[in-house]
Amino acid sequence: MKAILDADVLIVGGGPVGLSLAGDLGWRGVSCVLVEQTDGVIGQPKMDGINVRSMEFCRRWGITADIRQCGYPKDYPQDMVYLTSFNGYELGREEFATPSGGSEERRAGTSPETRFRCPQDLFDPILQQFARSMPGVDARYRCRLQEYSQTGEQVLSTIEDLQSGELFQVRSRFLVGCDGASSQVRKQAGISMSGLGTLTYTTNILFRCAALRENRSTRLAYRHLFIGPEGTWATVVAIDGRDNWRLSIIDTGEKRELDEREVRAAIERVIGAPADYEIISIVPWVRRELVADRWRDGNVFLAGDSAHMTSPTGGFGMNLGLADGVDLSWKIDAVLKGWGGAQLLDSYEMERKPVAARAVR
Repeated sequence: MKAILDADVLIVGGGPVGLSLAGDLGWRGVSCVLVEQTDGVIGQPKMDGINVRSMEFCRRWGITADIRQCGYPKDYPQDMVYLTSFNGYELGREEFATPSGGSEERRAGTSPETRFRCPQDLFDPILQQFARSMPGVDARYRCRLQEYSQTGEQVLSTIEDLQSGELFQVRSRFLVGCDGASSQVRKQAGISMSGLGTLTYTTNILFRCAALRENRSTRLAYRHLFIGPEGTWATVVAIDGRDNWRLSIIDTGEKRELDEREVRAAIERVIGAPADYEIISIVPWVRRELVADRWRDGNVFLAGDSAHMTSPTGGFGMNLGLADGVDLSWKIDAVLKGWGGAQLLDSYEMERKPVAARAVR
């Protein structure tokens, strides 16, 4: 086993919640090690919008200019439209201001920021650069938590380097699980979740189709809800505002992987006319609405999807998780620097859990 690494905080999970927590801790002068079992490359973005409060955090960190220059077309319509197919009939439309939309743009003085369209494959690299720019942040990819133990005010964690197969340990004051819905940290802590379990089985299909920008009978929009004899059966969002689209088949009825014939039939149904397209990736997932019963186990905390799972359609799960991280960050900083009392960290769950429960409902 390699030598032990020492840090104030170990962060497990390198998605937007883990990255923003690492960056905020580093910005405050708190040392942390972040471990992420993947290589950090986003093949299929899960989130696509940054809300006003999250943009205020990003303003504090000095990265809003990077977000606004992320590459998503600023003039792309943000409307939500109901339709039969891209080349069928438009049934209804909710129009939004471009590029970010929302009533906050029409209310002067509520915030210096507005929400902005920046999908995860564009947002995560910005957060990675921000976190790694902090001298106290050590971000390690292709590394997976195996187990941890707590003794007094110390957490000792065993990490596997998935490239070399070697093990190393991280000795930290705190550990934060930002490792998603299937959180290893939450499971080891023995923390259960409450709420509605499985709502629907959904399949996301990322496909490339250049023709959809120009060759269609309906006007451009950001989110498209497709209506058929069975009701709303699928949605499509404009992932990059150019050629990439994410099709979500809302309910497959059972947990199973769709075969290629079914996937192609769905793509061709939403297009509604002959067109060339390329399937990039297919990701089945389960829609759940759950909140962790506890958000703390000694010096181990949960944040993001490890603590709450919301329906992603309008659920703003990433934004909810960023707010978790910022709230926990300043409290950890306060305790480490001695001006936060012993009970300050208890307020994390008291403040954030009701917010998560409300969002889930």
